[in-house]
This record gives sequence, C-alpha cells and structure tokens, in this order.
Amino acid sequence: MKIGFRTAAAMSAAALLMTACGGGDSESGSDAGGEGGEIPTLSVADTNGAPLYFLTYAQQEGLCEEAGVNLDITASSGGATVIPQLVSGDLDVAGSNVVSVLIGASQGLPLRMVAGGTSTSEDPEQDFSALMVAPDSAVTDIGQLEGQRIAVNTLRNINDIVLGSMLEEAGLSYDSVQFVELPFPDMAAAVDNGDVAAALMIEPFVSLAEDGGLKIIGRPYTAVKPGLQIGTYVVTEQFAQENPEAVEAFQGCVQAAADSIREDPDAFRAALPEIGDLEPALAEKVRINLWQGGSDEESLELVQDLMVDYGLLEEPVDLDEVVIG
Repeated sequence: MKIGFRTAAAMSAAALLMTACGGGDSESGSDAGGEGGEIPTLSVADTNGAPLYFLTYAQQEGLCEEAGVNLDITASSGGATVIPQLVSGDLDVAGSNVVSVLIGASQGLPLRMVAGGTSTSEDPEQDFSALMVAPDSAVTDIGQLEGQRIAVNTLRNINDIVLGSMLEEAGLSYDSVQFVELPFPDMAAAVDNGDVAAALMIEPFVSLAEDGGLKIIGRPYTAVKPGLQIGTYVVTEQFAQENPEAVEAFQGCVQAAADSIREDPDAFRAALPEIGDLEPALAEKVRINLWQGGSDEESLELVQDLMVDYGLLEEPVDLDEVVIG
C-alpha cells in the first residue's frame, strides 16, 4: 500500500531525529581542525554522477588545497541518504538536495547549508536531468503516466518537487503516479525491462540512456525554474560553530571550482573520462551542471513554497537560520 505524502515525510523526519540523538559531534574520521598549521581533511559524500564529479575535479585540480582544505570524497545514492551519516558524525559535509535538508531542518535537525551545490542550466536542452521512457513507449508527456511507476534515485527529495510540479502542470496530482526508488545506474535497464514506465535521471546516465535508445519526454529541473538550484552542501550547526575556518575553506573550494568550470568548461569536460570513468565520446556529449558557489535564495524560496503546497513541510523554515553560505 502506498504511504500518504504527509505521513511518509513525517516518518522520514522521525527516523532522522532518532539518528540525531545518537551523535552529531564533529569528531569523525577526518581532521577537521588541523594541527600545527596542517590543512584539515573533511569527509564528504555527494551524489554519484555529475555532483560527485564536481568535488572530485576541485580536489584533483588543487582548488581545495589552495583554499586551505582537503576532501576525502565518497559517492552516495542521493541526498536523503547522507543526512543521518552527517548528523551522527560519520561525515563532516554532505552533498544533499535542498528538499531533504529543508525537511530535516523543519523537524529540528541542526543542519546548515554552507554552499550551493548543483544548479541546472537556463537552457532546457542543457538541463542535466531528464524524464525518460523506453524506445518503444507511446508516452510523450508526463500527463500520460497516470497510475504508472516512475523511478527516482531516492524518495522524499527534490524528485517530489520537480515531478510534482510537472504533474500539476499536466492536470494530475502528486499521488497520481508511484515513485520507485532505484540507483541511477540501474534505471535504464528498469525502463527497458518494463519494471517502471519512466525514470528521472541525471548526467551522465541521461546520455548513456540516450545511447541505449531511451527517449526524453521532459526536463524536470528547468520545468520548475531555469537555473534552479538542486543541490546544497550541508554541515551540522555544531560542526560549523567548532570548525569555522574549515567551513570557510570548504566554501572557498566550492566557489573556486564553480568559477573554474564556468570560465573553462572544456577543461572540466576533458577531465571527465578520468574523474567519472567515462568514455571520451560520452564525456564530449554530457550536459554539464552549473555551480554558483553560494546559495540561490530565489530557488530556495520557490522550492520551499512548493514543499508547503505538497505537504512536505507544514510551514516554511527560517532560511536566514539554515543558510550560512
């Protein structure tokens, strides 16, 4: 039986709060404070795919070290999965999506957004997200997916907002489809096999799926807002208070990487075969995310308003408290 939207959100938040009771100190496996002038190393997890490539590029290009920090980076399946790790102290920084962070903050989790993560393009054709269907599918619009299963990487995150908005635009409700949680690398096969009718993918999985014949029927991120901020980098309030220099250095690393990719996207694309283990031909065609360094207040307010509309939040959170970068 499908869990109601409000009930599912509450259950998720309650689980996170239970996790929070067991940890949250800044003494993880990293040396966040550094000793004797030593550059601190922060443990960071980010979503597999384009978000992960951004941080890997920043680290390998020496941009983080120049800013005064090193990163120990691991891949995650999505933003909601890393928040319990962050709150328990297993991570210093989590690359998440803004929806998961706002849900946690609304339920009392001590989360602080310290830098902007991925944003999408102003151009829908360059949106790094895509809603995709099988080569032989007759579906050409999300409005034809009523009662069908749609694959998403994690439940109760940015997918709820962008797909919910698209469904509303098509005259349907959020509950008119069933979301199925699948890792990005498994989605194309699930669509091909008929296990799901469609999937919301990001790059490079979009381009890989296109090579396999899957069809794009929508651009979820730009459909909500061109240039929409999707991701954010988050720490706990305690970590931010105890490690202000490390947080500032991380912010400098993110901003430097965002500036570098904006000024020389070809250099980032040229690095993708190594940092993303991509075939050179695929690296040449993937759509590149945008990164702004800082948080985009307009995007955050829009997303939060939609979260209230869809019942993911009972009321808006205080962004002035949650956002510190």
